[in-house]
Amino acid sequence: MDFMISKFCDEENSPPIQYLNNNAAAEDKGPNAVRLPPEMELGNVEYKVKLLNPSASRLEHLITQMKWRLREGQGEAIYEIGVRDDGAVCGLTDAELEASYVTLRHMASSLNATVGILNERDVTPQNSLVRRRAIEVLIRLVPENQQFLELRLAILGGGDVGKSTLCGVLTQGGYDDGQGSKRQALFRYPHELNSGKTSSICLDVVGFDSRGKIVNYVKKTLEEVVERSQKLVTLIDLAGDIKYLRTTIQGLSGHNPQCCCLLISAETGPTVATREHLGLVRALSIPFFVVLTKRDLVDRAQFLRVSKQVGMLLVRAGVSGGMRRVKSTQDALRAAANMAKGIIPVLAISSVTGEGHKLLRRFLNYLPVDCTIMDERQSKELQARNPYFIIEEVFNVPHVGTIACGMLQEGRINEGDKLVMGPAKNGSFELVEVGSIRRSRQPVRSILPGQGASIAINFHGAETAVRRGMVLQSIRSRESACIHFTANIMLLSHPTTAVCTGFQFTVYIGSVCQTAKLLGFDGAVALEIGKWTLARFAFIFHPEAVRVGTPLIIRQGKTKGMGEVVEIFPWLPCPSSC
Repeated sequence: MDFMISKFCDEENSPPIQYLNNNAAAEDKGPNAVRLPPEMELGNVEYKVKLLNPSASRLEHLITQMKWRLREGQGEAIYEIGVRDDGAVCGLTDAELEASYVTLRHMASSLNATVGILNERDVTPQNSLVRRRAIEVLIRLVPENQQFLELRLAILGGGDVGKSTLCGVLTQGGYDDGQGSKRQALFRYPHELNSGKTSSICLDVVGFDSRGKIVNYVKKTLEEVVERSQKLVTLIDLAGDIKYLRTTIQGLSGHNPQCCCLLISAETGPTVATREHLGLVRALSIPFFVVLTKRDLVDRAQFLRVSKQVGMLLVRAGVSGGMRRVKSTQDALRAAANMAKGIIPVLAISSVTGEGHKLLRRFLNYLPVDCTIMDERQSKELQARNPYFIIEEVFNVPHVGTIACGMLQEGRINEGDKLVMGPAKNGSFELVEVGSIRRSRQPVRSILPGQGASIAINFHGAETAVRRGMVLQSIRSRESACIHFTANIMLLSHPTTAVCTGFQFTVYIGSVCQTAKLLGFDGAVALEIGKWTLARFAFIFHPEAVRVGTPLIIRQGKTKGMGEVVEIFPWLPCPSSC
C-alpha cells in the first residue's frame, strides 16, 4: 500500500472559501467576485448562465445533457443557474431567472424527474438598481421500478462519541439534552438502555423529499416517511465498544453500506476503536467521511489539536486523496461529489447545540446514492444475471412465517419466484418460493441489484432452519457450498513475525462468519506481516456460500489481516432436484 502525505485543511490554514450566501450580498464587489470551482465534464453538477426560450433542437440537446448528468449522479443532478462554466456567479434578473427555471422544469418533466430549489444567492452588484440572483437546483429521478433512491450509511466510532445520539437527532428532529435523550428510541435491548451503549446493529431511516427537506420531522410513522420520500438514507448504527467488534465487522461486511460516517469526539480525539474501525473501512474499500462530534465542549485550541490528529491518522491509514473541511453549502456539494475520487470530507457538529447539523443534513442529501461509479451498461448486466440474495438476518413472524432480510447482489427477484436456498449445514440447497417482498416496510413487487429487502420464504416441504450467511439463488445456478477456499491475504498484525500452517482464524466474508483453519500456501512458507500471500483455508464447522472476489477479514486476538477470495472448491453439488 502506498502512503502519501495529505494536507489537512483546518480552521487556521484552509484557503478562504469563495461562497456567498444571502447575508453576504452586501459585501460583494461585483458579480464576478463570487466564484465557484470550474465546471467538471464528468459528475452530476451542471452550470448554466441562463435558459431562455431555447429552440426545439437546443431543448432536445439540453434534455439529453440532463439525462447524462442524472446518470452520472445515479438519479440525482445539481444545476447551478446563473453561473458560467468557469465558476463565475453572474446571476440573473428576476425575469430571466423565472424563465430559466420554467425551462429547467420543462426539461425535468420530460424525463419524469422532480425539481427543487436548494439554495439561492443574491449577487446584486453594489449601487445597482436591478437585483441579480443565482439558484442551486436539485433534479432527482427515481427509476420507474423503484419507489425511492436509497443510500446505506454505516455509523462508526468508539464508545461515547455520540453515534446513537446523532442518529436520533437526524431521525427525530430537535437536539439532545446532553444526557442521551435522543438515542433511546434506537436501542433494541434493555442492557443498551441501561448502559447507553449500542451492542447490536440498529437501523433507522432519514427521508428526503424532492426539495431536500427531511420528511421525518413532519411524518410520524416509518411507513409515512418512506411513502413521502424520494431519497432514503438508511442509518446503520454499529457498536462502538471494542468488545463488540465482531458485531461491528458483521454489520460492515454483511449490510454492504455504500458509505461510512466515522465519528470522532473532539474531546478525546482518535482512540483505539477509531483506528480499528478505520482499518475495517479501508480493508473493505468503503468510501467514508469524518464527523467531529461534541464541538460545543472544546475550545478552539483543543479542536485544532484533534483535527491535526485526525489528519495524521488518515495519512497513516494510506488515504492519498486528501482531506477537506466542510464549512459551507457549496463545500458540502463539492465534497459529496468528490468522495468517489478518494477525498475525505470532514465536518464538525454538536448534537446538543445543533452546530453543524444543518450542513450535515445538506451533505447527506447531496451524497450520491452509490459512491462507486457504475454505468447503465454495468447495471443492466447485473440485472441480467441469475439472482443471488445474501441473507443477513432471519425473523419468524406470526401468521407469516420465516422472513429473510438481506441484500440482492445480482439478478432480479419477483414475488412468486422459485429459488433455492442454502447451504444447509450438510451443504444442500432447498427449493423455496418467494412470498411477499418489502423494502423499508413498504410492499414491492420486485427488487434489483444493490437493494436491501425482507422476503417471506414459503417452503415446499417441512420448514427448515434458516441462518445468517445462507443465500437465495436461481434454480439454474450451479454455485454450490464450499469448505475449502484460497484467498490473497495480507497479514496486518500478529504477536510474532509470521503465521504458520494450522493456525485458526475467525473469518468474515460478507455475511459469513466462521472459524477457518490455515491449510497451506502457494509459493510461501508462512503469512508474513505486510506481504500479500496466497493461502488455502478450510471452514471448521460446515460449508458456506462464498464467491470469488469477495473481500475478506481475518481476526484472532491480536492477529489481524485482510484480503480477497480468489478461488473456491465446491464441497457438494446442488441436488439434482434443484
